[in-house]
Amino acid sequence: MLEKIRKLIAADKVESAIEDLLPHVSANDELTNDLIKYQADLARNKKEHRQGKITDAEADKTRTRVCYAILEMLQEMDVEIRPLQAASSPAGDRANSNAPTVFISYNHGDSDIADKLKASLEKNGIPVRIDKAVMEAGANIQEFIESSIRDTGVTLSIVSNRSLLSAWVALESIDSFYHEKFGNKKFIACYLDDDFFRTDFRLNATRQIDMKIQEIDNLISEYVALRLDPIDLNSQKSRLYKLRNNLGDILQRLRESLCVDIREDKFDESVAKIVGAIKGTN
Repeated sequence: MLEKIRKLIAADKVESAIEDLLPHVSANDELTNDLIKYQADLARNKKEHRQGKITDAEADKTRTRVCYAILEMLQEMDVEIRPLQAASSPAGDRANSNAPTVFISYNHGDSDIADKLKASLEKNGIPVRIDKAVMEAGANIQEFIESSIRDTGVTLSIVSNRSLLSAWVALESIDSFYHEKFGNKKFIACYLDDDFFRTDFRLNATRQIDMKIQEIDNLISEYVALRLDPIDLNSQKSRLYKLRNNLGDILQRLRESLCVDIREDKFDESVAKIVGAIKGTN
């Protein structure tokens, strides 16, 4: 049940997720009241957006806030269910679930270094999950990201200027931070570019994101003129707004996390640090 609701949220079907969740929390007045409040927030948000009282960015920010509130609620429910599942699982299964599997998050422009890092970790006995190796053709990208972060113990994010402007990598970062906070997961950032340490990086990055959004807005106008449904463009635009709205938190979290330099002259030294952090020796 919880997994189904997570998938609805991942597909941006938040209203349906709330409707499905309500019957399962009916015995808990506090959770029920919270969900009813979220329904009202979303309804008001949709109405004000339709009337032009709020911008696309403001509307998306409200939906993002509700999404994460519900995900947090699901996490708390999951924690209550998990001990019962663990008690009924064989000891061997529990031991296998604790294997330090690593999910590598990266922009495809950085695939060479991702492959190199994967090979180095596997050489040190650490199993790795990476999209090109395990993602099936036609699979839903967002569902793959969600399941990879949820089913692995460590998310290793390759940070570069291009990855920080990628809405997909941003989604992985946000989801990883959430699971690290509430799901006993570990997040390690490895950087190829150190520009994100600069105080003006967010301003410059936001300008580039806004340019991408403007390009999509221009295309949407052309779609409308030809009576085409801009659903594909709206999806891209929504992801860019999530990146724009969350970039400050992402940058702050990266700067505060275990963050290692994996550029060529530091690669071997940094891999040793990563392996130690994953195996708990650092």
